[in-house]
Amino acid sequence: MHTMISSMKKILLGLVLLVSGMGYSFAQDSIPAEPVVTQKPLAKAAFESGICMDNITVAMPPAKTLEFVLQHRFGTIQNGWSDLAGIWGVSNIRLGLNFTVNKNVMVGLGTTKNNRLQDLQVKYTFLHQRKEGFPLTIAYYLDVSLNALDKDKFGTNYKFVDRFAYYNEFLFARRFNNMFSAQLGISYTHFNKVDRSVDSTAKNDALAISLLVRAKISPQSSIVLAYQQPIIINYDPAFIVRSPDNWMEIPKNKAPYANISLGWELSTSTHTFHVFMTAAQGILPSEIVMHNTNNFFNGYILLGFNLTRLWSL
Repeated sequence: MHTMISSMKKILLGLVLLVSGMGYSFAQDSIPAEPVVTQKPLAKAAFESGICMDNITVAMPPAKTLEFVLQHRFGTIQNGWSDLAGIWGVSNIRLGLNFTVNKNVMVGLGTTKNNRLQDLQVKYTFLHQRKEGFPLTIAYYLDVSLNALDKDKFGTNYKFVDRFAYYNEFLFARRFNNMFSAQLGISYTHFNKVDRSVDSTAKNDALAISLLVRAKISPQSSIVLAYQQPIIINYDPAFIVRSPDNWMEIPKNKAPYANISLGWELSTSTHTFHVFMTAAQGILPSEIVMHNTNNFFNGYILLGFNLTRLWSL
């Protein structure tokens, strides 16, 4: 009798466990599964390098890489063979080092010959083009430069902050297909002090709109073309009262002139090389926007080249 009761207890316990398990399974099946959200894969980069001729691009080197940058501009070709089309003329050069903190952030330092400019730059890419997804790569770029010339170059009432200039740009790029990429840039430039003894109409602020296009002609080489138009801002209250509709001005037949560049790009996994014709002898973007005295359409053209080299750390 005792054995029968024990067996019945075991059967009842098994039934209870079975029913409990089935109820738990039904309860689990009745809860809707969370939808699985997967991001579209990233599109291939619109540009091979973070620099393209005179323009900054949305391209970002791989995380934890160090990039060496050499940028060189010869003199203009106006003197012809007397200075070998500017190659023997007065030149400008910049050396820089950039470090990619992560896939979205790059910081860099550089030094430029003209005006002894020392600059700090930061680039942040916060949206990426995706295949069959978001159509653009969007980045923000900041360059802060310090003019290290003697203080007597800054006129009366000199202050250390007079040496600084700031360049801010939002970049919108798209790779349309394997052959063609384009980028639109909208920038704001501010100089703490300008030399009105040289140009009485010089202003401290300017906007600029730029367009950069690239057409690949082989797996490693491309033709690149860029145009940048400065728009001078006049904050003088007297001017605004006198001409309220013209406080933003596109310079015509006077500096700063629009910058136009046309060149050839060669890129590998660790190197990028540009050789090109351009109007601006300045190298930092703030100098190009505010101080370009060369009119491309009047033949004031010079040769330039860039070289970048990457190392993984």
